[in-house]
Amino acid sequence: MSRRLSTPLLSLLITLVMLGVTSSPALTSFNGNPAIMSTEGRQDGLDVDCSGYTFEHLFEYDFALFELQILDDWATGDMAANAWVNGSNSPIVRDNLDGLFEGFPGGDNDWISTDERDAVRGIGPKCIADMETRLGMREGIPHSGGVDWNDLEFVEDGIALDEVNLVPESHPDTRSCINSGRSPDCKEVPTSTTEDMEISLFVADGQTNNVRWNQLPNGGVSNFTLAMNISNMSNAALVVTFPVLQGLRLYDFRVTDNQPASGETCDNIGEPSFVYLPDGALRVTQLVDFDRTQWDLVCNMFMDFTTMEPETNDVPIWTEMAPANGTVIPTSGAGTWRFAVADTGNAWASDENGWSLQCEFADAGWSVSTNVLGDFFITQPEGATQTSATCTPADPLGAMDENDSRTWTFGTLYTATGTVDEDGKNARLTITSTGLVNEFLFSARALQNGQMGGAGESVAVASQPTMTAVSLQSIRPGAFTFTVSAEASNMLLHEAEFSLGLTKPNSPPSVSVAVNFDGLNATWDESQLKFEMYGLVSDPDLEAVTMSLTICGADYQGFAIDGINWVVEVSTAICLANGLTDYNVIITAVDESGASTQLAVGIPSPMVDDVAPVAQPALEAEDGALPSITFLATLSMLGAALLVQRRRPE
Repeated sequence: MSRRLSTPLLSLLITLVMLGVTSSPALTSFNGNPAIMSTEGRQDGLDVDCSGYTFEHLFEYDFALFELQILDDWATGDMAANAWVNGSNSPIVRDNLDGLFEGFPGGDNDWISTDERDAVRGIGPKCIADMETRLGMREGIPHSGGVDWNDLEFVEDGIALDEVNLVPESHPDTRSCINSGRSPDCKEVPTSTTEDMEISLFVADGQTNNVRWNQLPNGGVSNFTLAMNISNMSNAALVVTFPVLQGLRLYDFRVTDNQPASGETCDNIGEPSFVYLPDGALRVTQLVDFDRTQWDLVCNMFMDFTTMEPETNDVPIWTEMAPANGTVIPTSGAGTWRFAVADTGNAWASDENGWSLQCEFADAGWSVSTNVLGDFFITQPEGATQTSATCTPADPLGAMDENDSRTWTFGTLYTATGTVDEDGKNARLTITSTGLVNEFLFSARALQNGQMGGAGESVAVASQPTMTAVSLQSIRPGAFTFTVSAEASNMLLHEAEFSLGLTKPNSPPSVSVAVNFDGLNATWDESQLKFEMYGLVSDPDLEAVTMSLTICGADYQGFAIDGINWVVEVSTAICLANGLTDYNVIITAVDESGASTQLAVGIPSPMVDDVAPVAQPALEAEDGALPSITFLATLSMLGAALLVQRRRPE
């Protein structure tokens, strides 16, 4: 949706602020049709009206995650939302935000400023409070619409907003704002900026909730349905975590649509997934991948829950995928570490009603948990190195086979120290085994802002410290971390990321000059008043490089750089105007971090039938400095040079 929005500032501004909060199920209303309804903004002060808007009408995101924690009172909730905008979508968002301020100083001028950003932050909670969450609940028999839903609504005082990189600080085109009424430190960047950005909604400091609804009379114990309008939600996920309630389970799911004339349907929406957390709480995840161009299609989703015991309830059983008795589960030390992704961990046991992993540890402070995606984590306390745990799968009704438990060992696999080579090409990791296993294979790669360094080889680590070189190829100067893996027999695959506080030093660029067919560094044109040079330039840190040269004491910037190739055409007018005949140059290449390389290049004097161009006498200013060349002086110099070319020796 790339069209420019020109709605009243307040209405648009609020909708935009929604941008990190209403891009998903958790931020628009269940009952309302996603089409924007006619609304009038209350444009006095900061009193705004955002009712009728949905996030999808204004914001193009690449992925949005909405997490709703239903609190124990079954009447309030904690909602967090994150929306990520990458590449080509980010200019659309910036342009839409800038368009909100049409008619105001600095607004709708194709520049997005920190003043506009701060205005969006300030008005956002008020705007979001007018919007609907798209979520509703109802107790009793299952429903699929046509009844009075218990809608969730936002609480203005509980809403906080933030953004990352809407106005990038280090963008090369950043400038001070030039509009009237700007703040003293106002900065702005073009709306065409393609840097990734992120917008988020969360509970404000000092508040306990940011959504509310009419309390469910029976606190979720009786049957209830959770409904959501998922129209026009592209690539989003809703994660709902319920309070701990014995026997709570999801038993049915369906999606309905309005059957528009276009023939489009909601049949592509898959069923939700669910997992039971270690404390027994039920967490449900619904993924939505909607074609946002289908504005006439309305999709509603319904999840039915119950605490009634099924007629039969078998205990969960281990599968062949589960770790065997005695398996070692490694960590990188104190902290919380993932030891199994959702697809892997959920395949360790099976039960038609779902299951959670229950572990009894031999030592205090250890625990297992899962995240919103269902990944399994182990938390290791400070000062502890290893422990054992007896683990059993349990279903939501508490059924488990205590005679089919498995004992696993959790613990620190290694310690690591590191250095960086002076030339910045490699980091050196020293890995010391803790003895958790006799031997393991270890590999590491450098990581910086999502960019991976060069691949390395695996090394065997046993009783003695082992050093491995980690390539810093593709890593830019500055701080970086490591992503590592380790494997051994009877041990789960270990994958982790950690930082040793290392930084890569900046290396200067490399520059060279090519020679022509005559073996010379430059080629003169027919006038003998300018020459061309070309060569190669590169930076080992993959930073952009700028080039310049000096000739006859003057600076010249006219380099054309294409990849690693450069070419420059240099005029000698300044030399001739000041009577200089030494055309040697000094080339300077500078990378983004300021490291430079200089190269002195000898340039042969031009000759025409063994006669050099006539050098004009050097003119000195009163202070002794070389004067700049006037237009008439340049014409005189060119005329003299042409006469020299035509003259023949007698």
